[in-house]
Amino acid sequence: MKTGFKSRNQSGFTIIELMIGIAVAGVLLAVAVPAFNGLQERNALRSTAADFITAVNTARVQAINLRTSVTLKPISGNNWGAGWMIEYPASVITEKDQEFSPTGSGKIVSEDGLSKIEFRSNGLSGAGEAKFSLCDDRTGEEGRTITVSPFGKVTNEVKSCS
Repeated sequence: MKTGFKSRNQSGFTIIELMIGIAVAGVLLAVAVPAFNGLQERNALRSTAADFITAVNTARVQAINLRTSVTLKPISGNNWGAGWMIEYPASVITEKDQEFSPTGSGKIVSEDGLSKIEFRSNGLSGAGEAKFSLCDDRTGEEGRTITVSPFGKVTNEVKSCS
């Protein structure tokens, strides 16, 4: 006698297979998330260094093009870590001051205690050589040393932060 029920092959996952898949995904995420966070922080540090170098180069080129002195200085007091700005003289009406902010937790510090870099109309800096350190709040990681020569040449070297 036939009961009317047909035997079917079931397809899909059992609850045990599903739990094993979730456990494997959890282990992979536990390993990948810290590595991804480190990658984001390193990229933020590089971005801050690139923004600072861009500001230095822009200030120098604008001083030459406008034939006047252009100043690169911290936004607040002597704290480069809070951000920096390109300041044009009041006589220049074609350009507005530009402000830059660090990305992430990276902080720029003037190793020489400079409160500004002023580029003259010939492209030279009156400050002599200026050195800046860029590190973030992670210990033992790599940072940057940015050096601006009196001629406006910028070097960007890797340094060890402590």
